[in-house]
Amino acid sequence: MTYFSIWPFFLIMAFLLCVLSFPYFSKIKANAFGVNHVQTIDGLRGFLAYGVVFSHGQNFHTLLETGQWAGSPNPFYNMFGTIAVRLFFMVTAYLFWSKLLSSQERMKWPSFYIKRFCRIAPVYWFACFCVFIIVMIETHWTLQVSWIAFCKQIGAWLALGVLPLPDINNYMMSSMILLGVVWTLQYEWLFYGLLPFVSWFAQSKKRALYFIVYAIVVISITAFFTHAYPIFSQILAVLFIFLMGMLCATLQQYLKKIPLSPLIQSFIVLSILIAIFVFVPDGVYFSTILFAIIFFFIISGCSIFGLLTLPASQRMGEVSYGIYLLQGIVFYWVYSVQFIRHYVLQGSIEFWCVMTLITSLILFLAIFVHILIEKPGIQLGCILSHLWDRKKLAFNQKL
Repeated sequence: MTYFSIWPFFLIMAFLLCVLSFPYFSKIKANAFGVNHVQTIDGLRGFLAYGVVFSHGQNFHTLLETGQWAGSPNPFYNMFGTIAVRLFFMVTAYLFWSKLLSSQERMKWPSFYIKRFCRIAPVYWFACFCVFIIVMIETHWTLQVSWIAFCKQIGAWLALGVLPLPDINNYMMSSMILLGVVWTLQYEWLFYGLLPFVSWFAQSKKRALYFIVYAIVVISITAFFTHAYPIFSQILAVLFIFLMGMLCATLQQYLKKIPLSPLIQSFIVLSILIAIFVFVPDGVYFSTILFAIIFFFIISGCSIFGLLTLPASQRMGEVSYGIYLLQGIVFYWVYSVQFIRHYVLQGSIEFWCVMTLITSLILFLAIFVHILIEKPGIQLGCILSHLWDRKKLAFNQKL
């Protein structure tokens, strides 16, 4: 066994699933509020979140050993992180585009944004609070900048990932306490902001298909001629990923069920995954198409040999937002202990023992935050959106 072996990942994930199988965790009910329920997606989210966790775990080892934040020599962990982020974007696009396609009436956008805000903000602000505390401890509770500059920095952090995250109180690389994962929220909000402008196309599945295919072609051609501009290229790549998720949702309207047995579907998905990890396809767009094929099988009910429909997988998926967003805080807490930093470099067994500790702590923190913060936030969003709809209805009736 080495620092970069693959099989410890499967052992640790099996251990976490066993933990979540205990009856006590039955209180964590997947899709408790009945929002866009797709059981296989519910089970997928947790594995995606931990894919990012293990990728960062490899980065931390490289950082401790060489002083550089770099990826793993094993492409498995690098690709896992990439797959996870892209599939997260596809999940977002699929769920909300499916909702538009199946909606029999006009979308209630204020209610939609209220629910999204209450879903994202509470856990995110908790993460920000942890970062603020860590930064102030590191800077000895002494203000290193003016009060105005400090308030601006805090304000930028509280903007739900929309604004760039500045260093807080002159503490260098403050955003790395969260391991930089907040960047995905910028694109989540971009997608939510674009939805009202493209919702007209979702009124017909034929119109939706034409629009998505046309958009995919335009973005692909544009990306070919603008690859020299990194930021612009990244925006186009993420939009392409969103479009692939939307395409999967649209194609599902035409093909409700794949005419293959669940066992054959699982073998196909596993084969494509192995091919991706082994051959590591070049190019964002080609690999994204492969991910989209896998994703289409999953949304069509492929549970990958029953793994995604396990109660433990469903529970892990329910707390995946906390796993993804709060992982950096746990990594910081653990690796801030000098003994542990020294211990993980003693050998691969020591490293994987620490990774088991870290992944377990991340899970328990995510569960704690889910019960006390995330779930009440979702419930509050449902209540507020309902109140908004009632007031709007009463106002329209008066008119």
